Amino acid sequence: MNLGKEAARFATELGDLLNGTIMTGIRLTSVLVRGTAVVGYQIKATDLTTVGIPVTLGSKQPTGYLGLSFRLVPDEHKQFLMVQSSVAGFFVDAELDRPLMHYDYERDKGDGYPEAHLQVEADSEAWNELCERIGIGERPLAKLHFPVGGRRFRPTVEELIDFLVTEVHVDALPGWTAKVEAGRELFEERQLRAAIRRRPEWALDQLRKMGRIE
Repeated sequence: MNLGKEAARFATELGDLLNGTIMTGIRLTSVLVRGTAVVGYQIKATDLTTVGIPVTLGSKQPTGYLGLSFRLVPDEHKQFLMVQSSVAGFFVDAELDRPLMHYDYERDKGDGYPEAHLQVEADSEAWNELCERIGIGERPLAKLHFPVGGRRFRPTVEELIDFLVTEVHVDALPGWTAKVEAGRELFEERQLRAAIRRRPEWALDQLRKMGRIE
């Protein structure tokens, strides 16, 4: 597998999704660094810090900014592209210092938190009351890691776009739902194929139960 080529294809696919839904004229970049491909916005080999992507159509004032960063490596068989870690969030500022929410993923995360999780920058009187009741002291709601589907079927950028259009009411291009659904289906297919490669006996068992094979 050619990591550079596959990472560039990944960046192009993601850029096409963004430019077909909630923004236009955005180009994502892939950079190779010591056996890892990093995909982000306005990154370079000497500075991998991603910049907020303005969520706007045309020259309108951005509603907010997307923070997107992916680290990609070959899988254990050196045949397929694998996401090692990713961040996909919505921020108030282009510097990505003021998040509203973000989906995070880190494969083989070693600190006890779920590999795929959601964090929301918010406060809750009910949560604060519960913390006091169970005696854990002050722990901001924004520090909680909500599990979201695990390694195989975690949320995608498509979910974030859907949320922004539906709940935040950002402007979207005509046909955005079709782009989102197509992206979801492609991700589901890739993840399902990856699951089958790791547990082919499950796939064979199901096909036998369905009468597709003997």
